[in-house]
Amino acid sequence: SSHFCFQGQSAQVGELSLQGSTVEVMPPSSALRRLNVITHGVLASGASTHVRGPSVRTVAASDEYRPSRVLFTGGAGFIGSNTLIHMVQTYPDVTFVCLDNLSEGSCMANLDPIKGATNFVFVQGNIASEATVRLVMEKHKVDTVMHFAAQSHVDRSFVRPIIYSDTNVMGTAVLLKVAHEMGVGRFMHISTDEVYGESLGEPRDENAHFLPGNPYSASKAGAECLVRGYLESFNMPIVIVRPNNIYGPRQFPEKLIPKFTLRLARKQRLPLHGGGHSKRFFLFVQDAAEAFDVVLRRGVPGEAYNIGAPEGSEKSVKEVALALLPYFGLDASSKDEVLETFPDRPKNDANYAIVSTKLRALGWSPRVSFDDGLKRTVEWYLANLSHWGAVDEALKADNSGAAA
Repeated sequence: SSHFCFQGQSAQVGELSLQGSTVEVMPPSSALRRLNVITHGVLASGASTHVRGPSVRTVAASDEYRPSRVLFTGGAGFIGSNTLIHMVQTYPDVTFVCLDNLSEGSCMANLDPIKGATNFVFVQGNIASEATVRLVMEKHKVDTVMHFAAQSHVDRSFVRPIIYSDTNVMGTAVLLKVAHEMGVGRFMHISTDEVYGESLGEPRDENAHFLPGNPYSASKAGAECLVRGYLESFNMPIVIVRPNNIYGPRQFPEKLIPKFTLRLARKQRLPLHGGGHSKRFFLFVQDAAEAFDVVLRRGVPGEAYNIGAPEGSEKSVKEVALALLPYFGLDASSKDEVLETFPDRPKNDANYAIVSTKLRALGWSPRVSFDDGLKRTVEWYLANLSHWGAVDEALKADNSGAAA
């Protein structure tokens, strides 16, 4: 079968069939861990502008970076699969080798749109295994790395912090080491706006200090410290992206919008941790994918780029819950019957406001409003209710795994 979904259990070692695509399975090195990840794209035409403080320099369109053989980590997860689909379909002359260990949050069904693509190869393996990474990169003559793989469920990071460092920090360390030794032409590191910590004052630009507020964001900040070390030591051609909160189709239903959507479809109440007052800027996954594409080709090595959501996209958890009610024949008058308050997580940052002027200077801007993106997302989940298989555990009010 070409339809595999995994929620914590490891797959047998063997060969997976995806019709025309090539699929390999690497022997697991120690326990397989989740490579949760990250996104879809349109390049703007013309020259791109690089902004650094008061100075500006322009990169001609003819000088855009053009990859040939890309190692794409975490491509079976949410953001990764959406981005990988875009890249494979947009650049048929570029080979994309997806490395994912197919644990929680990954789903081979996420990659159904490209399962017959001749420029797509899937490899099951762990990014924390140097032997696996080296074998894959050498075999496929990789010249570019797009590193999306990560543990990203914040609630779980409070009770299982070690696996976040194992994947997010050690996995990044392995990739950097092998990529440096092989002399790749570009390494894209996917970070997060959460490394800045909550923005209680002015929105953060790329020069803001890191003040991570939970074990997940601390592990992502740690990974960026490694990235910075390779930049300073070896002048590696690395670009970094720090997106706002991404949502859209193919997201595992432990996260806010798919969880609330599927709970409403089951006529279950919506859990608001801490009353649902914390806010996030919501960036649709297609916009995010387009941003990753632009930065890979037009970004200046050594630079970081914030990916900010469109105007009007800052919403509290409660506001998101209320926005979902009409899709199920409910309105705000039903909120007392539908919404339920639960104790908050140990630390819940108020919001993450960022400035994405540098990226906009490269020719990108978000195109999907929150209302339009929410509609697309809800419609996708209602049309794909069986996509993830059994999701009862993920849909629990508290799925942090504290009892495990």
